[in-house]
Amino acid sequence: MKNLKPFSLVFLLTLLGNLPAFANTCNSFASYTCSKSTPSIVHFIGTGTTGQSVGILLGSDKFSLTLEGNKSFAGDDLLILAAAPNALTGTVNGVAFTSLSSFPEGGAVGAIQSTWTGLGIVFTSPSFGYANVGTIGGIPMSVTANGVGAGTILYAEVVNPTTGKILYITPNSEAGMLATPEPTSLTLIGTGLIGLAVLLQRQKKLGV
Repeated sequence: MKNLKPFSLVFLLTLLGNLPAFANTCNSFASYTCSKSTPSIVHFIGTGTTGQSVGILLGSDKFSLTLEGNKSFAGDDLLILAAAPNALTGTVNGVAFTSLSSFPEGGAVGAIQSTWTGLGIVFTSPSFGYANVGTIGGIPMSVTANGVGAGTILYAEVVNPTTGKILYITPNSEAGMLATPEPTSLTLIGTGLIGLAVLLQRQKKLGV
């Protein structure tokens, strides 16, 4: 038992040292400041999981978000933060992204890049931005992305528009990634097209 104590201490210190990787902290950006270092949580509602650090798979350009617990959101604004593997394009609820030089949530970039790597997404020049989509009308909150590239990872923040204080954020595990075709899916599509071409060629030879 005595020999286990040093090991237990090392394990505990390692775990404590890695805690920032498990939960995001709030960072001030643009005109927005943090109400506290770790605000309450905004959850993305997706169609599945990615199996990566960024946990939610958004299988459609239309998705929803919900707030942790039963807390007041009346009059608050919803911000959508985005990290694209290359150029950030498109809109959310009709609002274009404002470019950012870095990602606003502490500890998120490592999780974002590891998720892209794990899913085989090439990120040569990642770009970041945010869009204030306006006052929240109800829960769950509905969001429509238009022209946003596959592989783009989205986080959300709820902000008090009067004070500019960030009240809610999305941690890595609750963030959403817009669906991107898996290599196996692309292979199946290619195989299907080849098969269709062969079938059409045979029918042409037979005069069908």
